[in-house]
Amino acid sequence: MLLFRHEKPRKYQDEIITDVILALEKRNNLLIHAPTGLGKTDAVLSPSITKAIEENLTIFFLTPKITQHKIALEVIKGINEKYGLKLRSCDIIGRRYSCLFSNLSKLDNDNFYSACERLRKEELCMYHRRAIGYSYEEAIEADEIMRKVKIIYNNPSHIDMINFGLENDVCPYEIMLKLTKDAMLIIADYYHFFIPSIRETLLKKAKKDLSKCIVIVDESHNLPNRLRSYLSKSFNSIIARKAEKEIKEIINEKLEIEKILDEIADEVKIKENEELEISKEMLIKHLPKSFDEMISLLTFVGNEYIKRHGKNSACIRIATFLSLWQENDEAIRIIKRHEKGLSIVKKSLDCSVLTRVLNETYAYILMSATMKPFDMYKDILALENVETKSYESPFPKNNKLVLIAKGFTSKYKERKKEMYEKYAKALDALFSISPGNVMVFFPSFEFLENTKEFMLSYPLLTQKKDAKPKDNVLLLELFKAEKSMLLAVQGGSLAEGYDFSNEEIKILVIAGFGLDEMTLETKALVNYYEKKFGKGIAYAYIYPAIIKAVQAAGRAIRKESDKAAIIFMDDRFSYYKKMLNEDVIETYDYLSLVKKFFNQQCSNEEN
Repeated sequence: MLLFRHEKPRKYQDEIITDVILALEKRNNLLIHAPTGLGKTDAVLSPSITKAIEENLTIFFLTPKITQHKIALEVIKGINEKYGLKLRSCDIIGRRYSCLFSNLSKLDNDNFYSACERLRKEELCMYHRRAIGYSYEEAIEADEIMRKVKIIYNNPSHIDMINFGLENDVCPYEIMLKLTKDAMLIIADYYHFFIPSIRETLLKKAKKDLSKCIVIVDESHNLPNRLRSYLSKSFNSIIARKAEKEIKEIINEKLEIEKILDEIADEVKIKENEELEISKEMLIKHLPKSFDEMISLLTFVGNEYIKRHGKNSACIRIATFLSLWQENDEAIRIIKRHEKGLSIVKKSLDCSVLTRVLNETYAYILMSATMKPFDMYKDILALENVETKSYESPFPKNNKLVLIAKGFTSKYKERKKEMYEKYAKALDALFSISPGNVMVFFPSFEFLENTKEFMLSYPLLTQKKDAKPKDNVLLLELFKAEKSMLLAVQGGSLAEGYDFSNEEIKILVIAGFGLDEMTLETKALVNYYEKKFGKGIAYAYIYPAIIKAVQAAGRAIRKESDKAAIIFMDDRFSYYKKMLNEDVIETYDYLSLVKKFFNQQCSNEEN
């Protein structure tokens, strides 16, 4: 019997359910490409939960954002209510996001985890003490707290656990970790599973075996970049100078860290606004102390600085950088000279060192609305024994018009005043004929600002490069309040992190082909993928641009009643029509087709 919380599966959900059941029976793995609106979470979790009960398995449901945990919790709660079950789940977020020390949670990742580790080792965290117990008597009290949690909660959210922590002066993160032991569904961030040290701690606490785990990865198109970013670090002249001041303050020693950068720059003879590749050894030989001594000293100073001031420490930042620098993974190491000084970065080229662990599980399912091309994901994530499944959109096709507007290009060599004026004129014309809001996604903030300069539409709203989540929320409230045009960037938070579910968007424009600048990092990635898979340009350059465009385009149609025109405004999209997953019309006369589309929608509504 399938455990499904709704009365019956929606259109196409039954296909996904059948495919998941068959894959789990054969212990095969799945890559699922399924457009927005299919109900992927229910369709994948329901047969997985059913199988987990039969085989005594644990399910990991992994997401890139905390906000996406809610729907997985709703699925298991709904199944419990419908079938009278008491299946347990655990919703986990990181230590930093659940920490009750307000001064610590304000620190950046590197500084927070260093400070938190020190407090726990020195047994100075009262909340950790209450959760773990540093003595026999305290351990008994900690057990009592856990019994209380289990009586009150069956499927707690991370918010429940933070509130419980506040009410009982106990570390929410440790409580969440302890709850994993009895949970058959663990909802967590990518990092909880893919970062070895975090995963090992979690599995040990939960007493789980990888071979008895089904892993479901939501929005898995994010996985390669997210994990490569984790494996990449940098530091610069400004951080170096701050670190020198911290060292002087804490141990009264002069350590010329900025000199390390200067000596490397002199050695490679780097010019203004230039970037050059350097070797791992080039940094090591310019360190004033041995590698281990440097990391030890910087960590000590950094923790003391945090203890005194409650602020981020530059020393911790550099210590973390150095720890990663000496790893022998596939990466490119670069020095850059810019207006503010020098910087050194290590950029990872291979995320498969972290994703290969999937092949040790009972089964895994990776799903996204932009999971194509399948071969690229199979290659760069090093996935084995994988089936691929693609599903159609459940929404009426006549509710959507998809065009490639001919006669436009955002090629770097064409980026002149005339090109920006042409884009601006076209966007103004579209806004004038739109029955509602228009959203435009540009390849970059620079492209956005250069085009905006020539635009006449009003009101014109703009995503800011350094915007915080609360800034974006306010921006979207303004966008929803009246007819307006919102300018944003492909690959940014508004292209994926926020939902538009009340028909806010009538016209969505992908204004330009979002290729990354051909930096040393991009070239290195192209070369690496070419050497490994024979598809360097495709995997590292072309496909990521198309995926960003398709992901942004998906903001327009979020439910069955949505009606919108989606316009890809760059001739280069014509070469990749199949990847747009649409019945695309190529045209120069895009304004007439958009007018006709909305006139038909009005006629249909009247009838």
